[in-house]
Formats: sequence, structure tokens, C-alpha cells
Amino acid sequence: MKVGEIIVTPLAAESMGVRSLCVRMCTPQIRILFDPSAALARRYRLEPHPLEYRRLRESLDRIFAEAEAADVLSISHYHFDHVRPGFTDYRYTLGSRDELRQMFQDKRVLAKDFRDHINASQRKRGFYFEKGVRGIVQELTFVDNLTIEFGDTKLIYSRPLPHGPEGTRLGYVLATTVEHDGIRVTFAPDVQGPISPATTDYLIGLRPDLLIIGGPPVYLDRIVGHIDDAASNLQRLATEIPYIIVDHHLLRTPKWREWLAPIIDSSSKHDHVVTSMAGAAGHDESCLEARRRDLYRTMPPSQEFMNWVGSTDDYKRQNPPPI
Repeated sequence: MKVGEIIVTPLAAESMGVRSLCVRMCTPQIRILFDPSAALARRYRLEPHPLEYRRLRESLDRIFAEAEAADVLSISHYHFDHVRPGFTDYRYTLGSRDELRQMFQDKRVLAKDFRDHINASQRKRGFYFEKGVRGIVQELTFVDNLTIEFGDTKLIYSRPLPHGPEGTRLGYVLATTVEHDGIRVTFAPDVQGPISPATTDYLIGLRPDLLIIGGPPVYLDRIVGHIDDAASNLQRLATEIPYIIVDHHLLRTPKWREWLAPIIDSSSKHDHVVTSMAGAAGHDESCLEARRRDLYRTMPPSQEFMNWVGSTDDYKRQNPPPI
């Protein structure tokens, strides 16, 4: 899709079959890839279905091709569905030790600072990320609360925003606004709704023409007390912002349409649009994780795959699934 002269291309997300919120944006000056990774996870006490692994492989092939063509790679935070792990893990990321270096070779990288406003696990992951790409990237810049200019294009990075409610143990993420010729597109992953009213105020204050945002993980018990906050904050955004793409955590539940319906209704009353990453790309939603139990029932995996499922966690990390 095109917003002014900013071309926005969704590449991977829950609505496209994997855990991710990866998008490419192009202006006349720059081609930037946001959060170049994708992953899977155990759910419903089931390992990912073979169809999910095949979709993950397709998504990663697409992401790696886009990374090679990109001028800049942007990292909002250090969860592995947003940045590659840099070690072998075939169980949930199809990751290998060499692929991080392959992706970031000679690239300019703009990333969340792992030394400040971050939780313990992401600090560790960020440290190893920096260590893994040191000496191979063209440049690594920590961009919390900075604005970077590329000719007539500005990349406006937010202060660290909570990964969900204020004070969450999940740490912080950066939102990024691409501005060109008076048009703004904001990428706000993993703010989970947003749950935080301060994050909501920040996003409204940016006055973007398009907002790409991570919805709340309504399938998790720990989020129950924050669901109403996420809904009311997203409704505020839907009345203020002309076009919103909502995806990621929200679309891990089969009831995502039902949850999103009042927000879509509020949006339409203002002639605004709320859709998913798949919808923005012109495709039907394919929320495979949300359908996992049905996939196992209607498309039973091979015995070879089930033998892999029954092996040890270490074996599954070191050996790819037979799909």
C-alpha cells in the first residue's frame, strides 16, 4: 500500500501465519526493514503444526531477501520474533548460528539500546546481538528518542515505551515514525493495545496517517485486568488516525474479530479504516496458531513429524522438523 510517497509492505505477522510484525517501508530516499524476524511457539500444549513450520520458512525467505535489499534494518526490541536469535534453534525460530551475520553484513542498523530501559532477558539478548554483529555491520546506532534524517525522510524514534502496561516485566520497545513530505507512518510493535494511556497519548500526538500497532494478547490470563484499557485506548486511536493496522498478539486467538469489532465500528463512523497486516496486503487472514488444534485434527502430521515432536527439547532445537 502507498501513503503519500511512503510505500508500506507487510511481510510477516500472525494474520499471515507466524509470530512477527515485520514490515518494509520505502521512501524516495530510503528502504528500511522493521523487525526482520519471525518465530513460532508452543500453544494449546501442542508444538507448531507442520503447516506453521512451512509458513515460517516461507516468511523467513521473504524477510532475508528484503533484508539484503534494505538500506537500513531497524530493531524495536530483542524478542526473537523481532530479531533473529543468533544461535541454532530449529524448534521455534528455524534459526542457525550463521544467519544473524548473514542478515546484518554491511548493513546500517538502528536499534533499541540494550543498556537502558530494558528488562534482564532483553538486556542479555541485546548484549549478545551487539556482540554477534560487531565488526560486520556498516554501523550500529542505538536510537532511543532520536531522530535520524535521510535527505527528505525522517525516522523519529520514540522514548522507550512499555511492552504492555506501565511497569511490565517484559521491558520496553521503540516506536518509529517515518516522515516524508508531511506524511507520517508509525510502527508501534508490542505495545499490546496499547494498554498504557501514556503510550496512547504519544501515538495520538504524532498524528500519523497510518499506524501499525501490536494488539493485546487477550488469550493470556495475566492480561485480563488490562483488556478494557487496551480496548478503550485503541478506540481512541481509531477515532483519531485515518488508517490503523492491528496485528501480532491479538491475532493469536480465534476470537480476534469479535474483540476488534467495536473498534472497527468506531473507526468506520469517522470514515477511518482498521485492518490486519494480511488485510493491508490484500490477503485473507491466515491465523495458523489460533487454528492449531483444528490443524492437528483436520491435517494430521506424519508419524515422522510426531516422532520429532516426542523427542527431547534439545534434540528439537538442534534438528529441524521433518516437514
